[in-house]
Amino acid sequence: MSGGISNVTVENVHVWNSRRGMRIKTAPGRGGYVRHINYRNITFDNVRVGIVIKTDYNEHPDAGYDPKAFPIIGNISFVGIHGQGVRVPVRLHGSEDIPLRNITFRDMSVGLTYKKKHIFQCSFVQGRVIGTIFPAPCENFDRYDEQGQLVKRAISHNITDIDYDL
Repeated sequence: MSGGISNVTVENVHVWNSRRGMRIKTAPGRGGYVRHINYRNITFDNVRVGIVIKTDYNEHPDAGYDPKAFPIIGNISFVGIHGQGVRVPVRLHGSEDIPLRNITFRDMSVGLTYKKKHIFQCSFVQGRVIGTIFPAPCENFDRYDEQGQLVKRAISHNITDIDYDL
């Protein structure tokens, strides 16, 4: 990606027996943007990592790219995410140069195959979770109840708990 992508809806998708469910990947030097992306009614069955946003993919077609061209990632929502047999439901890997902004989760319940501390993984992400989310989201998110009332503000948006050993 070196241009931009926006205003995309992905809905009513069933992903099974896969390494990745939903993935957005980019890197420094790509520039552009990914914004206003909506995922709705997604089901995972036997998926290693359900949702991935990765900003250090570091794959370029040639050496002539601008390493200071940072993509802008934001306004991405995940609503109605369900499933079973998922090892890591969420891995959101922003960075200091490419933070993830305005990421929203609502109505999520994913059964796990692997129980470890960091199964909802985040770094340099800002956003909100609305209502009950399972597994528990990382501390980077503001928490809202089902009626949209703020329950708890995030302590920091730069907390890092990415564990690639899973």
